[in-house]
Amino acid sequence: EYTVGPTLGEGAFGLVASCKQTKTGEEFAVKFIDKVETPVAAIYKEAEMLANLDHPNVVKFHGVFFERCFVCIVMSIYQGGDLVEGLQRHLKSKGLINPFAAVPAETQICASVEYLMSNSVVHRDIKGDNYLMDRPDITDPECAIVLTDFGTATSLKPGERLDSAVGTKIFWSPEFYDRCYGLKVDVWAMGVITYGLLSGRFPFRDEKDVKNKEVRLPKRTHPVCEEFIRHMLSKDEGARLTARQARWHPWLSEFGPKGLGGLNSSESEDGEANSELREQKVTEDVQERRKELMSRLAAEHDVRKGSAGARKQVVSDHYLNAHFTLPDRVTEGATFIYEWWGEEKARAAKLFDQQARGTPLTEEGRDLHLFRKMLQDHNIDTEVFGVGKAKKLEQLNDEVHSGACRLMLDATKHKTIVRVVDVVLFRLRSADGPSGRLLIETEERFADGRTRDTGRLPGTKKEPHENSRQTAERILQELSLSVKQVSMDLSNVLRFEEETDSPSYPGVRTVYRKEIVEAVLKVVDTSAMMSMGLPSYSAWSASGTKGAKTFNWWTEETARAKGLKFRATSAEAVSALVRAPIGLNEEQLQEELAGNGIDLSLYGQKDKTVTLKQFSAELCRGESTLVKDPEKGLLRVVDLIMLVVMNRDAGSVLTQVAHQSPNGTRTVL
Repeated sequence: EYTVGPTLGEGAFGLVASCKQTKTGEEFAVKFIDKVETPVAAIYKEAEMLANLDHPNVVKFHGVFFERCFVCIVMSIYQGGDLVEGLQRHLKSKGLINPFAAVPAETQICASVEYLMSNSVVHRDIKGDNYLMDRPDITDPECAIVLTDFGTATSLKPGERLDSAVGTKIFWSPEFYDRCYGLKVDVWAMGVITYGLLSGRFPFRDEKDVKNKEVRLPKRTHPVCEEFIRHMLSKDEGARLTARQARWHPWLSEFGPKGLGGLNSSESEDGEANSELREQKVTEDVQERRKELMSRLAAEHDVRKGSAGARKQVVSDHYLNAHFTLPDRVTEGATFIYEWWGEEKARAAKLFDQQARGTPLTEEGRDLHLFRKMLQDHNIDTEVFGVGKAKKLEQLNDEVHSGACRLMLDATKHKTIVRVVDVVLFRLRSADGPSGRLLIETEERFADGRTRDTGRLPGTKKEPHENSRQTAERILQELSLSVKQVSMDLSNVLRFEEETDSPSYPGVRTVYRKEIVEAVLKVVDTSAMMSMGLPSYSAWSASGTKGAKTFNWWTEETARAKGLKFRATSAEAVSALVRAPIGLNEEQLQEELAGNGIDLSLYGQKDKTVTLKQFSAELCRGESTLVKDPEKGLLRVVDLIMLVVMNRDAGSVLTQVAHQSPNGTRTVL
């Protein structure tokens, strides 16, 4: 029904893009709510609440749509950005906002909360980021402002108190920190916004400030305005203004643009304004995940429309040049510079001596602390590991480190980690065309005498060091066939995923990522054909170190009737699995470093050390990990893979010589 346009913004729970209604061409905004970050039940609640609200200062709801990884809420579009962007633009071009010029915006903010409070609704995430404007100029008296993002909003019964820790902490009131609060937490948050509009700063930094620090307003603040802010920021919840009292306070009802001539809009006696008035931004790993899921969403719609596969891979011969550049896939706008060096120059630069520059990390240095925490953060009870038939946590950790499996996020669900195992299957036909039958493994006999019915395509797990061809060739060996006896089509590998329970690891579902390689048996000698049950299509067996397997030749109709799956549905054709959050956010990193006796003040020193935010982003991207060594303490571990690409004819080696950042700064590697 809608065509999605460019992204307008991104928040903790998802991203917002423009969209046009297909039939009318009318433009709207669509909020893509990330199922990983928000339970579907909570998204339902937000959509239902928005549908029941109707006020000029509350964003208008137009519909909800459910995709595999997102829930999409269509709303009216506002092209002026959010309140924080409007304030930042004003600070940059004109300085601080004249208090009188901010009255129209403050009036609309109070009107939105007054409407909610009159309907016994508490928003719990009132902040500048969640107010949208219909034009860029925040001081334009005609600028319309609406409240958005109702993911934390809830209805209150008379006298009811809440205890959930939601929203954005820097906007929390004292009772919010005490986990016993009501409707007036939104009034406190309005006070924080109003203070920020006038001073360009937050009034408080943390819980200690909120509960103890007195509000300091710029000297230029009008007495009536000062009273307005102080009463919204009253630490005594009972003495704090209601939303209605704030909406009809003399500062809003009697003052406004008429008083603009009284003050210089850019003067400030209280120091520099803070140009960054957001408490937190979405971490880079979450941004990358959403970007990837949005591209998969488009691919999924292509599959449904039958247009998938229309794009052909572009083959480039850039590597033939003496030097060339390629984009950095992590940092947008950055590039890597490559050159072909002669072997003599490469050896002089000791390119081939990389493995001698360090010592491998011992197994004793592997720490389960962060691994356990990551599982627990995704609602997995690690205490049941190693109990009964369940394997130990160390065994899962070893599987992940060895590459035998991967842990990934299922983006169709809320904070759900799955264990992913790669499998290659053979769809081997006895002959080309409709007359050819499929080779099916029907029984497995173990070395200890146990048997089980299988009914599946022949296949095996892909080893960490293997590609699909190598695994397929290993399957052929187990079938006592050679590569020359089959014709494999590796250019058209079918892929899909199947999820099952994992008794070895309770609470962790296992997803088998299956690749089906199409193959046709070539004509072989009569004895070889008979050993494989041909041409009579009779059962035959193949033995290995772990036992023996029985195979039969089935028609495709028989295989389908018995429930064998050969290809993905339209939705399954595009994976919903994404990289798990393997790192630490900035707050978690601070705790981890401080807990290991590391001086946090050493971080963020200009031109010397990275900031904690940069360190956290590196960990979340998987570029490094933290490991606690019994002797050396906390270690930053970086895994490097050295790929040696040689041009034998020219006697040269490909060398990554430099990295160029988006601002043009070049770092020699």
